Amino acid sequence: MHGPAPNEELQNLNPETMDVPDVIPIFPLPKTALLPGEVLPLHVFEPRYRALVRDAVATHKVIGIVQVVPGFETDLPGSPPVRETGCIGYIASHEELPDGRFMMWLLGLERFRILEELEPSAAYRQVRVRYEPTPESPKRLAEIRALRDELRKLLPGLVELDNAALGQFAQHMDQVSDAQLIALACQILDIGSDRKQEVLEAGSLADRFLMLYEDLYKHLDLNPGLEKLNPDRLN
Repeated sequence: MHGPAPNEELQNLNPETMDVPDVIPIFPLPKTALLPGEVLPLHVFEPRYRALVRDAVATHKVIGIVQVVPGFETDLPGSPPVRETGCIGYIASHEELPDGRFMMWLLGLERFRILEELEPSAAYRQVRVRYEPTPESPKRLAEIRALRDELRKLLPGLVELDNAALGQFAQHMDQVSDAQLIALACQILDIGSDRKQEVLEAGSLADRFLMLYEDLYKHLDLNPGLEKLNPDRLN
């Protein structure tokens, strides 16, 4: 699905005050990992997942996004094995089309670990989960402040935008939360799903930043022709 995310709805959300259930429906996806702070557009067409979306919209409005274990993508019509760690997504906006398909945007809230899969009571799979917020040590985050600032400075220079749009984007990068910065970095650097899963499973927020800082410089080494960010372009 393409098109802009519903920014107004997303800006009005306050994930920290949301009450999420410990039994959730899951949407297994191949080569896909959702991160906290990330916006994921989805086109839902399979009947069982249409039912999942309808039920979620009518109740808690959350869906667990889990990655299908690599090598089992051909088992998608059934119940392929999935990663134990996923991310809860809040249905920030959705549209049901005349033929029953859904277009929707999910906002990643928090990671979880699957404790058990429940016996089927609906067409889709449901699991009991334990939420595992990523530890945030103010001291450790302060220790890598220069690294975080460098990510905010360099990432906009890797996006193809005209000068005016680039300046606005750079200002936006200065204002986003740490979780949003990590999600944007994965998108800009085109991080693969396996690496994103590693980022999701990282032991701390600082570890996520260190991983992406490493990925940023790998990206720059592999693309030496990329134009580096010129501060004059942001004024």
